[in-house]
Amino acid sequence: MMTWLRLGLIGLLVSAAGTAQAADPLTGKEYKVLLDPAKFQAQPVATANTFLSELRTRLTAAGFDRTVDGSFAVDKVRTVRYYDSPGSCRLNNLGYSFRERVEGTEREINLKFRSDSQSTAANTDVSGSHGDAETKLEADITPPFKWVYSHSTTEPLSATKNLNILDDVVDLFPPTEDLNLPSQEALSIVGALSITERTYDGPQSDLGQQDAEFDLTLWYANGSSTVANAEVSFKVEDKDGDFTAKVDQRSKLIFDTIRGMTGWVSTSPTTKTQWVYQYQPNFCN
Repeated sequence: MMTWLRLGLIGLLVSAAGTAQAADPLTGKEYKVLLDPAKFQAQPVATANTFLSELRTRLTAAGFDRTVDGSFAVDKVRTVRYYDSPGSCRLNNLGYSFRERVEGTEREINLKFRSDSQSTAANTDVSGSHGDAETKLEADITPPFKWVYSHSTTEPLSATKNLNILDDVVDLFPPTEDLNLPSQEALSIVGALSITERTYDGPQSDLGQQDAEFDLTLWYANGSSTVANAEVSFKVEDKDGDFTAKVDQRSKLIFDTIRGMTGWVSTSPTTKTQWVYQYQPNFCN
């Protein structure tokens, strides 16, 4: 009798664990590679499509059994700023990024928590305070094949909302109250860096059950006309987190092919967020 009770309890625990996992699936995988920004200084759209043409040629040679259709065209132009506490960089040190994007009259704020552990990321509450807040759990894959899981929430930000102290983070994302941040400590733009972000989209590939959608992102620092950062990425999404092995295999082939394009790939690979924090090394002690 006790054996059956134990088995029944185990079954209930397994069922509960499965339910929890299903409630918060990994809905996106984004494969990212930094490119040489100097390549895109002149005629970025034409250059992006030259890159795409070479990628297609290399994928065919690598035995890719699908096609990459479409071409790059301008998608968005917006301003990007990251915020943290100067000197201590408390958010970054705890695994968070706090990013503002402004496009025309639209303003949004994003809180993202990153971890090497999917369960840690999934179990970190990043809920927003706005009724239109959107939360997602994704994986970022960067060279050589590093996976980092991110749980993030993006929500609209009022045009009159100031971001001056760490308590402003708690106002917008209430679960961060558990971080016990010094509420009146200053919150500043990381590295005094205001980024003009230009994004290009259009190409996509049918990988089977899911599609890959490609983007090129160019960053310009503090009003400069020189491209400071360039990244090509492709995202594979499924609202139920049901990614097939074949889709994953095709995604890795594309990713490895891009990484192998040494004439295009940056010789100083990092991530865009790391690049922001390194822009003025004295911002963090």
